[in-house]
Amino acid sequence: MRSNLIESRQKVTQWVRLGVVLLASFGLGSAVIAQGPPPPPPPGGIPPLPPVPQPSQNPGTPEKELLGKFLFWETQLSTDSAVSCGTCHFPEAGGSDPRTLAEVTRHPGADGVFGNADDVMGSIGIQHQDCSGEILGGGIFGTERQVTSRKSQSTVGAMYSPTLFWDGRSGPQFINPETGTVSIPGNSTPAGGALEAQAIEPLLSEVEMGCETRTWNDIRARLIGAVPLQYATNLPQPMVSALSQFPDYPSLFQMAFGNSEITAERIAFAIAAYERTLLPNQTPLDQFINGNPNALTPDQQQGMNVFLNNCLPCHGGPFLSDNVFHDIGVRPENEDTGRFQVTGNEIDRGRFKTPPLRNVALRAPFFHNGGKETLLEVVNFYNAGGDFQNPEQGPGTPPLNLPLGARLDLVEFLEALTDPRVEAALPPFDHPSMPKFFRRGDVNRDGSVDISDAITGLQHLFDNLPITCEDAADTNDDGQLNIADAVRLLARLFNGAEPLPAPSELSEGPDLTIDLLECLD
Repeated sequence: MRSNLIESRQKVTQWVRLGVVLLASFGLGSAVIAQGPPPPPPPGGIPPLPPVPQPSQNPGTPEKELLGKFLFWETQLSTDSAVSCGTCHFPEAGGSDPRTLAEVTRHPGADGVFGNADDVMGSIGIQHQDCSGEILGGGIFGTERQVTSRKSQSTVGAMYSPTLFWDGRSGPQFINPETGTVSIPGNSTPAGGALEAQAIEPLLSEVEMGCETRTWNDIRARLIGAVPLQYATNLPQPMVSALSQFPDYPSLFQMAFGNSEITAERIAFAIAAYERTLLPNQTPLDQFINGNPNALTPDQQQGMNVFLNNCLPCHGGPFLSDNVFHDIGVRPENEDTGRFQVTGNEIDRGRFKTPPLRNVALRAPFFHNGGKETLLEVVNFYNAGGDFQNPEQGPGTPPLNLPLGARLDLVEFLEALTDPRVEAALPPFDHPSMPKFFRRGDVNRDGSVDISDAITGLQHLFDNLPITCEDAADTNDDGQLNIADAVRLLARLFNGAEPLPAPSELSEGPDLTIDLLECLD
């Protein structure tokens, strides 16, 4: 699906470029297309990626990296066994959230009202609940799954950054959350222990994976009692092989660390070790840097010149980020104060960390609020000097005033920053399949549960009408599709019967009942 989206955007770019050429051929293109080639690139260009920084306190080993892969994709680390780290960080989406273009991922923003300009396209977390699993509801989202107030950033290549999250609240040092001691100093490597610090934060978040009073003892108990990746499918072969020898998490920790003790530090160490394997260094740009002059098309090379003359220093360096915080005028600074929430310094109000650009074409929508859907929209944003002029806005966003031809070349270059292994989820970016989210009773998949769903279910049973999510039609959750499902749904709709089995009509989620039914969308 993601590759189809990229292909459609490339076709749009090609049609726009053709239109520009036609305008120019009739003498109408002077305002939209560059006259002659862009300026030559400045000296230095884009350097190759350096070796992956490895803190001595957490050296990578194949066993630790494999355990980290299990933990990264383990939905049972969340309170409701529905959300894993990987749920919001799919390689095929450039290490970000592939669902962010869906309406269900909308956060109402600072004003708390859905449908306004300050809305944020975030990531779906868990329902507001206590640690016994009782749904508390209330707040912005009621009984629906909560949504993060910022778009998820990429985990692919994150090993080079000394601070993580849009506001940089994790890193560079990693403090053991159970002992309060420094496990990895911030100066241990250029990136310190930022990956370790970031890895554990979502596990305790009441929005992302946790509950109101969650502790590390709760997380430890879940792992001890869990069947690894019980709700996942299509496990890569190395994971299948490991489970044949190490069938539970205590034995997997024994494999990785020499004994079966499960601690917060070890969870962080393993996940970070896995994330350090996610090195996207086989892009067309890398091939070009390494001496293949044909790795970039002429348009992409033109776009690289545009990039080097207009997008540095913020997107400089081998990973195309300065790892610094800027206010570029995406939204008014008081809607989300960004880095200010970490430092308390007024100068940081509304500033967010420069995202690296490798695999950026896979990560739509863009910016911390998911406010731009295409790369051309992003380039046009910079071309105009941002959408808002904030008091603390830095000097890095003057209008670029690029003609359309140069902007299209720049988009072509940005699309050349995709590692094909990332887009295709090939090793080391391969992963298990996560359980699909659906709303039980929403048989026609229109986002609501009503009489039309009962009709669709009956048409499926008696007229062979195709449906895309059998689990949604299994309203009594008995693993079978029959007339009893229509009866159960109608009883809920019209007779006040109790809510449907989880994931009920009250909120989307995965089916945690093991059966042969499928949900394909």
